[in-house]
Amino acid sequence: MYKSLYLGLDAHTRICVLAAMSPSGHIVSTKTFSTSEAALIRHVIELPARFKYLGLEESSLAGWIASALRPYVTRLIVCDPRHNTLISRGNKNDRRDAADLCRLLRLGELVEVFHPDQEHRTDFKITVQQYLRFTRDRTSLKSQIKSKYHQAGVTYVAGTQVFTKKHRTSYLDQLPTNARRAIMENLYEQLDATDALWNKARTSMVELGKRYPEIIQFQRMPGIGVVGAHVFSAFIQTPHRFATKHKLWRYCGLGIRQRSSAGKSLAYKRLDRSGAGVLKALSYQCWLSSLRTAQPNEVSLFYDASLRRTGNTVRARLNTQSRVSECKTTGPILPFVGGFLLAGDGRSAGCRRS
Repeated sequence: MYKSLYLGLDAHTRICVLAAMSPSGHIVSTKTFSTSEAALIRHVIELPARFKYLGLEESSLAGWIASALRPYVTRLIVCDPRHNTLISRGNKNDRRDAADLCRLLRLGELVEVFHPDQEHRTDFKITVQQYLRFTRDRTSLKSQIKSKYHQAGVTYVAGTQVFTKKHRTSYLDQLPTNARRAIMENLYEQLDATDALWNKARTSMVELGKRYPEIIQFQRMPGIGVVGAHVFSAFIQTPHRFATKHKLWRYCGLGIRQRSSAGKSLAYKRLDRSGAGVLKALSYQCWLSSLRTAQPNEVSLFYDASLRRTGNTVRARLNTQSRVSECKTTGPILPFVGGFLLAGDGRSAGCRRS
């Protein structure tokens, strides 16, 4: 009987490999079994230890495995595989990967990926992601339709009339051949189907979002409408997942990337490409909308104050975008009020690009 064991799970759709490592760093068990909830629970329970710490890499199976095994372990970590160079390089097989996960977990080197405990939060985020995918599909199809018209010599297709059912015939009649017309009719049919799915996904998103009161508060921010509030709530989920505001900024695509060696800078400070681009776009939309309002608002006042301090429009905008994300996460009920505007912007790094 061990006081504690470090477990590494290499999971696949058909088989799983579970390795166990003692606190002294020795592998005490390695088991291969078929992937099922009952088998996962049984093999974890059978390990002779009072405290069990389990690590597995993020994948499409990770959420389901985490929810199934979390009650049977002391702590469960779903880690980011991009940081596990010990596993991705050199000799590689399932048993070795499971053992390497144990070793990284024991050394505290796993970079954790957040997974919510509540199933309804997972459902809400998946619904929002589906809505965003349909939005991208609609945009792509509309671009294809206009491009096909241009290829056929129909150049005047500006605006949205070309997509409406009422005006489609007038554009289709301008096509030179029946083959081109058939191609466009197929694209229109695909667009109509995508529109129906898009509307259905939006309805489901709004319906699931009714149980989260912070969504109403998010809409008080300039430029953050119904969709933006739902997207922010679905991706952030809880402010307690971020240990510091810098990690929040990085998740929102606003982290600063710095590279240096021997005390010398190797490149300009710039925004890190990691993070959720949709959250960065929301903070940008909030900043842009705040400047377009007739009357000054909390966001525009913060931007003006940051611009006076920094003397740089890019830095002032990024300061404002970061504070928008931080405020909506840590204080959704009172965004940009009270002593918030009196605090320093907490961000002094300049950026070459946004």
